[in-house]
Amino acid sequence: MDLSAFYNQFREETAENVRVLSDGLLAIEGLADDQARRAEIDRVFRAVHTIKGSARMLGFEAVGRLAHELESVLGELRQGRRALDRDLAGRLLRGGDALLELSAAAVDGRPAAVDVDVAIALFGGGPPPAVATTPPAPPDAAAPPAPPDAAAPPPAAPAGPRGGGTRTVRVRVDRLDRMLNLAGELMVGQQVLANHADQLAAMRQLARQQERAIQELEEELDRLRFSAVQRHAIDQRIAAVLSVAGQIQGATQRQAERFGRHLGQSDLLVRDLEQEVMAARLIPISTIYAGLPRAVRDIAEATGKSVRIELRGETVELDRKVLELLQDPLLHLVRNAVDHGIEPAAERAAAGKPELGSIEVSAEAIGGEVRVTIRDDGRGIDPAKLRDRAARMGLLRAEDAARLPDSETLDLIFLPGFSTAPMVTDISGRGVGLDVVRANINELSGHVLVESQPGHGTQIVLTLPLTLVTTRVLLVRLGQASFALPASGCQGTIWVHHDTLRSIEGQPTVSHDGRDIVVRPMADLLGVAADQSRRRGEREPALLVGSPQRMVALLVDALLDEREAVVKPLGPILARQRSYSGAIQLGDGSLVLLINPLALIQMAGGARQAPAIAAPAPRRRPRLLVCDDSFTTRELIRSILQSAGYEVAAAVDGADALDKLRAQAYDLVVSDVEMPHVDGFQLTARIRSELALHELPVVLITSLSSEDHRRRGLEAGAQAYIVKSQFDQGSLLEVIQQLLGPSP
Repeated sequence: MDLSAFYNQFREETAENVRVLSDGLLAIEGLADDQARRAEIDRVFRAVHTIKGSARMLGFEAVGRLAHELESVLGELRQGRRALDRDLAGRLLRGGDALLELSAAAVDGRPAAVDVDVAIALFGGGPPPAVATTPPAPPDAAAPPAPPDAAAPPPAAPAGPRGGGTRTVRVRVDRLDRMLNLAGELMVGQQVLANHADQLAAMRQLARQQERAIQELEEELDRLRFSAVQRHAIDQRIAAVLSVAGQIQGATQRQAERFGRHLGQSDLLVRDLEQEVMAARLIPISTIYAGLPRAVRDIAEATGKSVRIELRGETVELDRKVLELLQDPLLHLVRNAVDHGIEPAAERAAAGKPELGSIEVSAEAIGGEVRVTIRDDGRGIDPAKLRDRAARMGLLRAEDAARLPDSETLDLIFLPGFSTAPMVTDISGRGVGLDVVRANINELSGHVLVESQPGHGTQIVLTLPLTLVTTRVLLVRLGQASFALPASGCQGTIWVHHDTLRSIEGQPTVSHDGRDIVVRPMADLLGVAADQSRRRGEREPALLVGSPQRMVALLVDALLDEREAVVKPLGPILARQRSYSGAIQLGDGSLVLLINPLALIQMAGGARQAPAIAAPAPRRRPRLLVCDDSFTTRELIRSILQSAGYEVAAAVDGADALDKLRAQAYDLVVSDVEMPHVDGFQLTARIRSELALHELPVVLITSLSSEDHRRRGLEAGAQAYIVKSQFDQGSLLEVIQQLLGPSP
């Protein structure tokens, strides 16, 4: 959604609220009555609170930061912990001026003339600094800023004598990408040269066969009678042919040996080049570790828990692209460990655990892969509760859920929309975090392993490739066509005898390492013609694809090869299909499609893992009520919801919302918390008590992010609590869809 349509409204609303701030501060200085002063402070506080909330919803971070600082000071005034003297009033007024400039700059898309850090420092004590402006860079600046896609260089050693120290240079990331792609193309070229070497070897073999054939011909001719003249002529011809054949064989052998030496040297150079370019792209995992301790601290503080995090393997290096796709999953898993895994202090004490919860994140390189482990000592995951929750959410039928083994039940946490949280908040409950984990790890051609023991904690292992540019693949044949699979997605190969298959729940299965594994022909899943020449009962090769928790044996006609390959994207036309994730070029120039293992697993076990649910009958558009005293915020939320297909009405405060709820039925309420007359907590409580609308979902959107405020929302009866600093239209719509079902 284009939020720029609300920018002018925000600027006008901010100007009005800054005017309220200025007038209120001047009025307070002349008021002697404490009650009147308190009412005026409340009015000023709400004005600044509205600026903060609207700024955060529109993504104007600098405005939100400064408004938050002003709100904190005004909050201390409301609580009587700080007195409004002339100096503080002057600081607040200058803060209001800075808010106007920051808001105008954000709306106009230009650099602000106000340094927000200096403006915030107005309230840090000491002599009031001037609200500094940021001077423009001189036109002849020696070091222009790096472009957004520039790669940060390693720290350079201090300048020293010639030949000493390590010197660095900034290189654009896209250039490194192109260099590595070219190195990958050279690897493909090496395979082409290797094919040429094989052809030279075949030519040598043909030359030997030709020489043997000529010798056999000579032996046959020796048994025939010829005149002396004829015999002499035949001997001359045969000698000439043998001479030419010997020359051909010798030349072929010399060329093959020379080509082999060149190929070996070239292969070493190409591999060295690839490793050096890849090393330039490698970044230590510590770069994404850096934000984890702060995230743990913030979530622990918000949830009232005591948690420590230990980080191991900081020096393990991965490709930049892998790290980018790993960052969000790792953060989601750590946040989830704090919010869902670690118990509150009282619960840990009752279980005989130390009050301080523990989370460990470790990384280790194993061959061409990296294994990242997230381990906590929390309450663990109860498979029975997962089955019950999945059945109640309609993700599985109760009878299907009851039959799931514990190992497959743990996989339910990665289903879209799945959550066990009692209330939706900005931390958890929307069922999207772990879905993102699986999506990103699958995009990396990696896999996730979950192990948990109720009462003792959970361990999640992410296995990832070091790089995405070259991939180790398995080549298989299905009928007359060849296909490739990422080697990381294959757990091994087995031989399957059709006469030993058993049927379990209508699925053909084979026993392997004490487990029953579903068997499916890969050709059937991909819709290609298989080899029909095999006889019933004959053994067939099969690939074990998936994770140890969810494995499928896929029958193929033949296993061809395993090799390193450069994966090429399929382009926008085929971007939406999920069966194939790219293509690779073989040494002979032919292209082979790279199969997406996750798609195969879902097609092979979809009926068992996610039973079909009857489509709901057509229904009317849900009617929603939006309640907020800020015109900008109210209209922004109303526009988002109307664009999603909902019927939306608006209320200017809690009292107005109650009147509208008495007059008409609504399917869901979205409300701010800080409002005059009736705030969001009071509105939610009165919806439950006065109006007896116990089943009406209420979503609170607010700037108040503490655990106490979340608890108040839960106690009042709200189903969701979204902090404005975390707000985006996608998160709001996901919450509403979770509470009401898919949008119309």
